[in-house]
Amino acid sequence: MSGSSLLSPPKKAESDRRSGLWPVALIGSLLFVGFLSLLAWNIELPYLAWSAGPVSDASDGIVVDDMTVYPPDGELLMLTVVSQDVNIFESVIAGVDPTVDLVRKQAVVRQGESDQEYRSRVLQQMDDSNRVAITVALEHLGYEMVPTGVIINNVLDAVPAGTVLEPGDLVVSVNGAPVKSVDDFPPALEGYGIGDTIEMTIERNGDVMDVSVVLAERDDSPGTPMIGIGLSQLTEPPFPISIQSGDVGGPSAGMMHTLAIIDTLTPGELTNGHVVAGTGTIQLDGTVGNIGGVRQKVVGAEAAGAEYIMVPQGNYESALTAERDHIQIVPISTLDDAISFLEGLDPA
Repeated sequence: MSGSSLLSPPKKAESDRRSGLWPVALIGSLLFVGFLSLLAWNIELPYLAWSAGPVSDASDGIVVDDMTVYPPDGELLMLTVVSQDVNIFESVIAGVDPTVDLVRKQAVVRQGESDQEYRSRVLQQMDDSNRVAITVALEHLGYEMVPTGVIINNVLDAVPAGTVLEPGDLVVSVNGAPVKSVDDFPPALEGYGIGDTIEMTIERNGDVMDVSVVLAERDDSPGTPMIGIGLSQLTEPPFPISIQSGDVGGPSAGMMHTLAIIDTLTPGELTNGHVVAGTGTIQLDGTVGNIGGVRQKVVGAEAAGAEYIMVPQGNYESALTAERDHIQIVPISTLDDAISFLEGLDPA
């Protein structure tokens, strides 16, 4: 009896001590979980979350002066994608949202490229795309672009010209003869042979300079002299026309801007009164090229009320996997494909 009574108080004390530790352990666990949550929230992953972005009518950005225009009643919707960095929590949410895709950041942003550099690059892509869209649309309508200059886009290896000429140089003159077209080069080189020196005036980064260039021999035509450069023709439209893109970047609106220009400058409705969305780059030969974020653009097009979305042929299979209910997806390879599809629509 006495032994039993002596053992009882320590058991009670031990129980009381353990009971007093539970609040401390619970608070510690909560603090630890909170710390991990805070850590996870502030750790950015090497991924971007792509979701459907703002949608606008491509025709609204077409500005034409000194020409009769025919504002469309139908809509040619231009689509965008919103891209944002994600942490661990956001990546989990994006992973279960069928309208959002996680894309490796290195597939979009160049190594070492700052946010500002990336922004400048995609805005330049839009500017370049707009120039091509204007050229393709006007040539489709039968207008002739006006040659304004020639730019060097590459210099061959191991030619003397490589020591004085660079890609991006604008050619002002050759041997004193003004250069406005690629066709101006052959006459300017007449009478010169391999090893002869010609004089060129170029513009580089806003500075005009004179350079002496030694002619090399063509590999594919022995005995024929050449400078050893690749050239691109610069042109401007025969009347004032521009595309106001705002702060949207990238080249993927090329096809829709081309169609919007054609629709604006011709009587009637290219869409036959329908709401049609689309995406795809445009090349000078009218080829429609692949783009990124096609699944999100399908989602955005349907949400904006589009009945159809035209997508590049190369993006078609991916587009079919997008979350959608009723919008019809139409594969397009060329500008002519897009126009044929639109012209085949019944009046709305």
